[in-house]
Amino acid sequence: MTMAHVTVLICLVLLTGHLSLVCGTLTVSYSPGYSEESEWVTVTAGEYLIVNMTISGIESDTQIELKSQHPDFFVVGGNATFQLMPTVVGIEDPDLMANHSLSFVLQGIFIGIGNLTFEVTNIASNVDLPKNTINPLRVKVLQKPSILSSIFTYTLVVFLFVAYISMGVNMKWREVWKRLRRPWGVIIGAVSQFIVMPLVAYAVAKIANLDNESAVGLIVIASCPGGYVSNVITLFMECDLVLSITMTAVSSFIAFGLMPLNIFLYGREFTTENESLETPFSNLVISLILLVIPILIGIFCYYKLPKVTKILQIVLRPISLLLIIISLGFGIPVFIYAFRAPPEVYLASIVLPLIGSAFGVLLAKMACLDNLSAITVAIETGYQNALVGLALSQLSYPQPEADLIARGPCLYYLFSMIEGTAIVGIYRLMKRFPGKPFANPDSQSEEMLPQNDDANGDAPPADVGLTNLTSPSKAEQAAAEEAN
Repeated sequence: MTMAHVTVLICLVLLTGHLSLVCGTLTVSYSPGYSEESEWVTVTAGEYLIVNMTISGIESDTQIELKSQHPDFFVVGGNATFQLMPTVVGIEDPDLMANHSLSFVLQGIFIGIGNLTFEVTNIASNVDLPKNTINPLRVKVLQKPSILSSIFTYTLVVFLFVAYISMGVNMKWREVWKRLRRPWGVIIGAVSQFIVMPLVAYAVAKIANLDNESAVGLIVIASCPGGYVSNVITLFMECDLVLSITMTAVSSFIAFGLMPLNIFLYGREFTTENESLETPFSNLVISLILLVIPILIGIFCYYKLPKVTKILQIVLRPISLLLIIISLGFGIPVFIYAFRAPPEVYLASIVLPLIGSAFGVLLAKMACLDNLSAITVAIETGYQNALVGLALSQLSYPQPEADLIARGPCLYYLFSMIEGTAIVGIYRLMKRFPGKPFANPDSQSEEMLPQNDDANGDAPPADVGLTNLTSPSKAEQAAAEEAN
């Protein structure tokens, strides 16, 4: 071993000694608002929080620099660099080091969860110590408290309560019972909604590399029952409306058990870093009970109180419309922050209903369902009741996790409405102009127009269903009979 090797070895030993002097014995505590179990502090967006930090175990001149890893959420205000000197307390016990206290300011910028890191440097050797010398401090940034948020949440709950009562009193239960006696379509729909859809949401969350809160929000959406959006799309698409309504009713009851289970199974991977994201079983069950009760009330009135049912059928629709207007009026300013979600959250919210619908129609055709039933299952699978997910996230999770989770349901609801409207529009255009997209552009305009042999020049009826799109018109049938 040469002298150079010996010199390098001695330098490494001395350097290791300097590292152990600081990182081996440092103990850190914070106040106020800090919990050793949760290891985070909270600050409100637009406000400042003074955090007191106590460090013990400093044995050499040390510099500590504070850095926000998420400056979009919060920043360190004022002084962010501190130099600490070792202080020996007591001559008889030189190993006992005094505590060092320092204060720093956190400024909340925007709702989110981020880390405050500490870069520790040994001044004597000018060496940066390992990043885990002082563990990062998690900082949660809350939205400013607003009365609009409370009004929106409770208005939404009342709307859902009224909507589910309306479902109970307006549903033709005899038709539903006929479908339940031959439940193959309902079973395929339930499998698509509560087995396939949550799995698709989990895969999308992993592929898109969503943050934990957004991933949980996506799984919450995928675990929700069907809702009015799917019923309306089914109606305008002229598919099996009875099957759609039956699936919505059945999924509302099934969600009582399977929704918490799916959130737990697929969401637990995203809760390891934040215990506040753990599935709140009790809150979810209570909320779902409050959604099932109005359906039962509606069914009871339908069978036992026909006079009350007639009154409810008249009154509930305008009340629902009023509540929707109120919810939109308060909800847009409350959830405007959702539009600042990362691009991957937008992408996941756009593709989830499309992928879910594709799997729904695939399973339906594998089960040999007819085309109308298959399309109905696809719509029910892809277009979940995002309003239920939004309400449950607000009622079941703490802040700011609840608001961060709610970004997914907000964007999902927006894009599902846009996609559903686009699909209905395309279908209506194809129905209004059959053959137009496939016509030969070089042909004469007379050949591109539908022929009409009626004496009065009346056009074929406009209310042709899906099954009649390829059927010959009356004029064509009459011309064929004359030719024969």
